Amino acid sequence: MEQMRNVSPDAESWALTLKQRWWAISKPFSIFFNAAILLLIALIFFLPFTWMLVSAFRENPQLNLAFSNFWLGNFVQVFTGNTAIWIRNSLIVATGATVTATTTAFLAAYPFARFNFPGKTLVLFAMLLSMTIPLGVVMLPTFSLARSMGLENSLVGVFLIIAGRQIPLSVWVLKEFIASVPMELEEAAWIDGASKMATLWRIVFPLTAPGIAVMGMLTFLVGWGDFVVSFLLISSEDLIPISMGIYKTSLEATAYGQLRINYGVQTAISLIYMIPPIVLYLLFRQHLIKGMTAGAVKG
Repeated sequence: MEQMRNVSPDAESWALTLKQRWWAISKPFSIFFNAAILLLIALIFFLPFTWMLVSAFRENPQLNLAFSNFWLGNFVQVFTGNTAIWIRNSLIVATGATVTATTTAFLAAYPFARFNFPGKTLVLFAMLLSMTIPLGVVMLPTFSLARSMGLENSLVGVFLIIAGRQIPLSVWVLKEFIASVPMELEEAAWIDGASKMATLWRIVFPLTAPGIAVMGMLTFLVGWGDFVVSFLLISSEDLIPISMGIYKTSLEATAYGQLRINYGVQTAISLIYMIPPIVLYLLFRQHLIKGMTAGAVKG
C-alpha cells in the first residue's frame, strides 16, 4: 500500500499521457467501426424497402434492383382486381377491433383505477397472464367458439377476436392513465350536477386521450396486419383482407409447380398495404409521443 501511495507524479503523468495517446489513435478506428456497423444495419433494413418501392413502378421487375422500365401498369392491375375489396375488409377489421378494444378497455380500466374490490389483484394478474399465451395455442378453441357463436366466415368475428386479445394490455395501460387524473376534477363535476357517465366521458376520457391514442394505434396495426385470425375464420373470397390477398396472389402464382410471380403487382399491393399505418401515425404522432412518454413515468 505504501508503494502505491508513493507513485511519483512523473509516472502518473506518463500513464495519463499514454492513455490520451491511445485514445487519440483508437478514436478514428472506433468511429469508423461504429459507422460501418450502423451502415450495415441500415442497408439490411432499407435495401428490401428500396427494391419494393422501385419494383412497384417497373414493368416485369425481377429480384435484382434496377432503375429502368418505369410505368404505372402495376397499380392499374391492382385496382382493377380485388385489391380495393381487400383494403375495405382490412379497414373494417382494423377499425372494428380498435373501437371495440379501446372502448371496452377504457370502461374496464376505470374501476380498476378508482376502486378497491375483492379479487382485483387476481383479475389483473389473470389478464397479465393471458397476454403471454400465443394465439397458436388457443387456435382450435377460438375457432370452435367462433363457429358456435355464428361468427365463422365473418369480419365481425375476426375483429372481435383481435380486440379480445388486445383488451388486457389496453386495460393495464389505461388504468395507469386514469389513475393519474386527479379525483378532485370528477368530484367538482359531480357537485355541478354531472352524472358519473357524463364525468367519465367529458372529464376522464379527454385527459386520457394520449393513452387511448397509443393503444388505439397499436390495436389498429394488429388488426390491419392480421393474417392468422383471418386465415382461421374467413373462407369467402369477398371477405378476405389484404394480408390474405397478398398470400393468395403468391399461392396462385406458384400453383402447379409454375414459378410465375408478378413482382410488380405484388410490390404495388405491398406499397398500398403500408399507407394506412403511415398516415395514421402522421395524424396522431403528437398524441402517441405524449402517451408513450407519459406512460414511462406513471405508476
